[in-house]
Amino acid sequence: MKKNPDTGLAVWDDWDLGHKQTAVWTFPECRIYVERIEQEWHVLSVADATNVREASRTFVDRSRKPASSEWRHYLSRESGPVRPQPVLPDRGIVVKPDRSLTLLAGESAQFFLEIPVWFRMNAGGERQVRVFEEALTVMSNTWFGDPVTGELCYVLATRLHQGMSSIAPAAWRAVCPMAVTNDSATDLAFERICLHVQNLAVFRGAGRLWTNSLSALFRGAEQASHIQVSPGAPEFEPGLEPAAPARQPAESWDIRRTFSRIREFADF
Repeated sequence: MKKNPDTGLAVWDDWDLGHKQTAVWTFPECRIYVERIEQEWHVLSVADATNVREASRTFVDRSRKPASSEWRHYLSRESGPVRPQPVLPDRGIVVKPDRSLTLLAGESAQFFLEIPVWFRMNAGGERQVRVFEEALTVMSNTWFGDPVTGELCYVLATRLHQGMSSIAPAAWRAVCPMAVTNDSATDLAFERICLHVQNLAVFRGAGRLWTNSLSALFRGAEQASHIQVSPGAPEFEPGLEPAAPARQPAESWDIRRTFSRIREFADF
């Protein structure tokens, strides 16, 4: 796997954590402590508001680890290196753009979304064991769709970037390229977009994380929107390497209201 400590992506490199050693991974919104004691992994997540700008990892003296009743303990016979992975959230995400944006009838556009990743820790050599997962960014819950056929999702207020120059590299966010075509006779106002990120893999580049590319086709408010997931790494950066597989691999999905203007069931 590539190593690039200048951009913070080194936090996702394999790491040897020996008996009675304590490590901490630091991100802008949290710190994750991991300690190994024989066959036990001790894990603690701490909310952090210290305005950290870069992700990092380091060893800490056991005497300096936080005293807390929130430490979690996992048993595993695997004693190989720690293998962290950036994985996407376990539920769909309702993206709420930070500004009003309308795609006119018959038009197409390319967007780039920043999706927060979770921290997954695996351990072991050839036989890897998943020890735990932890969200690195707190997102609120919302209901997308009607009360019967809708689904529980996370809410993400973010910008729909139209180019990469406005996106700063970050080890805790993955860039999702999405091409949208408005194949209808009406304008498409971007107020909420539901993305099943469980179907997307994560890839690692020289300076940032990526997901699969998406192609979204909007046919009208009363018709199903169709989203196609491109196989493999996106083409916006050469030499991308797999970082984490999709939770639920799928080539495409159909959601009646992928694009929605309905607010009654959203927690906004």
